[in-house]
Amino acid sequence: MRDDTFKILIVDDEDSIRTRCIQLLKRKSYCVKGASNGEQALSLLKKDNFSLVIADIRMPGLNGIELLERIKEMNSETEVVMITGYGTIEDAVRAMKLGAYDYITKPFDMERLLRIVEHVETKFSLRKEVDVLKKELKKFSAYPDFIGFSEKIQQIFEFVKKISPTDCNVLIEGETGTGKGLLARMIHMSSPRSHHPFIVVDCAALTETLLESELFGYVKGAFTGAYANKEGYFKVADKGTVFLDEISELSMALQGKLLRVTQEREIVPVGGTKPVKIDTRIIAATNKRLDQLVKEGKFREDLFFRINVVRIEIPPLRERKEDIVPLVRFFMEKFKRRYQKEDLQIDEDVFVTLQHYDWPGNVRELENVVQQMVITADGKRITVKDIPGKIKTPGRVQELPEETDLFKIGYTKAKKLYLDSFTRRFLVEALRYYRGNITQTAKGIKIQRPSLQRMMKRYNILKEEFM
Repeated sequence: MRDDTFKILIVDDEDSIRTRCIQLLKRKSYCVKGASNGEQALSLLKKDNFSLVIADIRMPGLNGIELLERIKEMNSETEVVMITGYGTIEDAVRAMKLGAYDYITKPFDMERLLRIVEHVETKFSLRKEVDVLKKELKKFSAYPDFIGFSEKIQQIFEFVKKISPTDCNVLIEGETGTGKGLLARMIHMSSPRSHHPFIVVDCAALTETLLESELFGYVKGAFTGAYANKEGYFKVADKGTVFLDEISELSMALQGKLLRVTQEREIVPVGGTKPVKIDTRIIAATNKRLDQLVKEGKFREDLFFRINVVRIEIPPLRERKEDIVPLVRFFMEKFKRRYQKEDLQIDEDVFVTLQHYDWPGNVRELENVVQQMVITADGKRITVKDIPGKIKTPGRVQELPEETDLFKIGYTKAKKLYLDSFTRRFLVEALRYYRGNITQTAKGIKIQRPSLQRMMKRYNILKEEFM
């Protein structure tokens, strides 16, 4: 079922061409109208909202180039495809510079016309999705930095509402760059402790001796250079939250001392003898599976049970690609303000390319890419050419890294990743072989044409990869 808001206008003074195009598109269930000249087209455009106009360049009266300019003045979002005859290629190039989406030369292949219309329809659908997501984004103002509309992220949001009012310890697991620190801060800010300190401790960044003194504090004379008493993070964060990032990197000795904190709610400063009572919530995070480390004897089981009261796993970005568009929009607004490029816009084609990539660095990598595009973009639009090469390389299929532990991923998930990779590569090569002809490709690989189109959308296969 076609979207009835996606409307097409065919403008050509040759009745046979106009009628043929209208009949073809109507057979494909498109909502389409015709006009025999530029003036009639403008009249229809004032009365109705057309997503796509397909117009001949050479027409009596208002010609195609002039019509294009008038359309863009009326609504810059309307896409225009020009029909050009032999000897008018220069006009077509001029039209592209003025904002035309594409052009078709006479006599034109109806399959090419359909391909162009399908591409514009996809772009139109994505634009509508972005508008909806912009409106939906306002609903999540309570979590301004943690963006996600996928079912998995919405489940996390609901879970946070349940656990935030409590004092239970929380374990957050997820790959590097998924936003574990943002989620920890979100839990803290949604809790009764939000008006008290939120202290971040990077357990992988400090040596064991230094980390111990930073966590628990020390008394005067505890070691060389300890000229006065110093409170540790747990005491500084009293009535607040301590976020232990990369807790899996703690030594066994420090794990034992942290166990006492979770059991007795007290600490003993380095060099001290008297325990000090604390009131601090612990949120821990790791990019490893702690349960597996326990089995390997690298993490204390008793401490694992203490911090794993509530466990949250943040899915990698490749498993929630529907979040890419709102994340890009969010980062766009952030960096547009930072670099004073408030007028900068982004082409919908960019989203399609970004969704094709698997983002091994997750949200952090996506944020860096958006920042780079905002900085380097020429003019007032970010286009596909502004995307870093490794992400937009035509035909490249993202593979699982060699160091990926398939056992930890799990059989079902690993199988799906490799099957998707194979399927996408096979389709791209088939489309190249048949020179982009969808009907011939579908026939050649023995599937129905609509099935091939659905698979192309599912795997975000771009025209540039096979044309």
